[in-house]
Amino acid sequence: MDKPDTSHLFDTKMELHPEEESFAQPTIILKNSKPSNRCNSVRIAGIILVVALIAAAFIGGYLVRRAVSKSSKCETNGDALRPTSSPHLSVRLQDILADMSAENIELNLRNLTLKPHHASSSRNEELAENIKHQWTSYGFDVKFVKYNVLLSFPEKGKINGASLLDANGTVKFLTAKNEEVVEPSENSPDALPPFSAYSPTGKAKGDLVYVNYGRPSDFKILIDKGVNCSGKIVIVRYGRVFRGDKVTNAEKYGAKAILIYNDPHDSAPVPDEDLYPHGWWLPRSGVQRGSILLGTGDPLTPRYPSKDGVLRKNSALIKMPHIPAHPISAEDAEQFLSRLGGDKAPDDWQGGLNITYRLGPGFIDPYKDWKVEVETNNNHTRRDIYNVIAVLRGSVEPDRLVLIGNHRDAWVFGGIDPSSGTACMMEVAKALGQKYKQGWRPRRSIVLCSWGGEEYGLLGSTEWVEDNIHLLYQRAVAYLNVDSPIRGNYSLFVRASPLLHQVLYNASKQVKNPVDENQSVYENWLDKFPAADGRNPEIRPLGSGSDYSPFCQRAGVPSADIRYVFDMFKFHNISAYPTYHSLHDTFAYVKTFVDPEFKTHLAVAQFWGSVTFLLAETPLLPINCSDYAVALNKGVSNLQKKYQSELTKKGISLEFLAKAVKKFKEGVKNMQSLIKNVDISDPWSLAYINDRLSGLEKNFLNPEGLPGRPLYWHSIFAPSLFNSYASATFPGLHDALVDAVNNGTWALVEEELSNTVVAIEWAAQFLNSTV
Repeated sequence: MDKPDTSHLFDTKMELHPEEESFAQPTIILKNSKPSNRCNSVRIAGIILVVALIAAAFIGGYLVRRAVSKSSKCETNGDALRPTSSPHLSVRLQDILADMSAENIELNLRNLTLKPHHASSSRNEELAENIKHQWTSYGFDVKFVKYNVLLSFPEKGKINGASLLDANGTVKFLTAKNEEVVEPSENSPDALPPFSAYSPTGKAKGDLVYVNYGRPSDFKILIDKGVNCSGKIVIVRYGRVFRGDKVTNAEKYGAKAILIYNDPHDSAPVPDEDLYPHGWWLPRSGVQRGSILLGTGDPLTPRYPSKDGVLRKNSALIKMPHIPAHPISAEDAEQFLSRLGGDKAPDDWQGGLNITYRLGPGFIDPYKDWKVEVETNNNHTRRDIYNVIAVLRGSVEPDRLVLIGNHRDAWVFGGIDPSSGTACMMEVAKALGQKYKQGWRPRRSIVLCSWGGEEYGLLGSTEWVEDNIHLLYQRAVAYLNVDSPIRGNYSLFVRASPLLHQVLYNASKQVKNPVDENQSVYENWLDKFPAADGRNPEIRPLGSGSDYSPFCQRAGVPSADIRYVFDMFKFHNISAYPTYHSLHDTFAYVKTFVDPEFKTHLAVAQFWGSVTFLLAETPLLPINCSDYAVALNKGVSNLQKKYQSELTKKGISLEFLAKAVKKFKEGVKNMQSLIKNVDISDPWSLAYINDRLSGLEKNFLNPEGLPGRPLYWHSIFAPSLFNSYASATFPGLHDALVDAVNNGTWALVEEELSNTVVAIEWAAQFLNSTV
């Protein structure tokens, strides 16, 4: 590998955006002192000279930019934009899409999944080198960016598991150390065994309690039934909420260790003969690995990049887990749950094992004196991870960045997560690079990002965002994320900032449905996931769980997360595809059961490339702030429906929140008027509007963060406090209201209501300003 380079993305010498040139003029301040006549004469002469130089530069720059703008004026060919008289090669969107092939993507995925490649492994660095080499050959300017972060690994030769002990302390059962190999390509000495990353090393023995999915509501049901988890070991099933939330909840309710397992109800509700390798479903021996860390980024350097010269310290900003946690298989979980005593669990807690689920604590006869012991031995250690960052420099606005990204590290082979995304990104890069080498230049710079260390808590992307935060504040147009995009072939499914809704719709109209080529991806998407009004497909707001989070939550960059999914209505109990984070997420699994002809991979690559092209090439940014007004209005309406009676009792009014949203709507009308009348041949008018469109989201940032979550800065959309995967609208206010209703703490509600009002008014002023 080349010597890693931690320098900034671009050279410091950079062409200024037109609006920035106008604001780069020196400010002249006249003081109240009485200088000599000679000093006055010199000062006046200097002022005249500076003004003359500024005027000359302004006029010269204006003429040059006007000429450049005219040369790149665009026309529409259907929905595909094409520069008409550019000094560079003219390219249509469909020309780029035609250069992508399913065969290439299949070859990419086969190569990416040959060996396990967890974060900091030699194979993951080898893949980084391969990606750098390919992107360089396509014409990109490519750099390695290294960060030294805290990772977590199971100690070799030591126990990570759980056992059943009889009254004499004799081990009667011990969970499997490794998953059972069910297909030849899974056999690798480099595969990490099942473990929970960042679980502390420890040992705990006690009675067992079953807590369903480990949500706060589940623990409260136990309390209502008189079951106390304090001092107990709890067992929960995967699903519904992030695994780290399950561990945090268990710790909050006094448990001293936690086991997490894949229940067949959620990952394999079929007979054994339909389990992988015979079908799509997780084998009973399968186990989901994963990090249990809450928050994003290196826990030793919150808010700052993990590079040389930055202090490492234990910080309260990211809370490390304090109880042993370990994942186990369904067949191992049955050994514990089949012996459990206590009351029968509620009907909706009954899972897919052929047993009657009971709550505990403790076991039935003849196992009444048996105990459960959980032992974890994990090594938290600092290791180097590498991002690969590649740039196609723009020709007209090179300082404006359209970023796309996918993480590279996998818990084992990563057939779907993340390599299906990487395989697609490599094909997008190839198609863009081919046109670039033929002479095409995008209007704005396109940045490709292959992240390291995502599985441990979005480490690579978060550290890079923290390292380039001010660059992103000033330059970023959008970030488009693909993580594990090929989960099925049922429909496109997108989470995104409301600012990107329209460009996502338009891009999806350019691509054929991989299952039925007589309709577009858009038509299928609208049919399968219609929005409430039925006019467009549903696009959900962003929560967390992948690399878009730091871009959206910390840098205010309009972001989207793109994937194709299975039929979530038919398989509504499945939180993720069945082999998620297991040994069985392999190339063979994808090729046999998920996307045999790689048509869905191709559709995702083409859709991803289409959105990228439209954001990079369209003179007037295809960003629509009207949809943000709709989202804000919906947020207020939902608050009123759910909490109006409680708010009224406490004398708290949503009046000013509604007024702030109304001001925002007025700002949107102002922007629509400006857009309607803009002369795109005038670079100054274009920059005036584009800078507002790309800068709007940043007005919602509050660097103090949310209450108890200082690393989440977005006041409008953030992960739910109770499920990091899901999204909450007005998250600070939402969290405060939930706490107030449950615990009676209303003071924070008024504070968070005020903060939300201010954030929306900041954005409204930004849109309404005439300067």
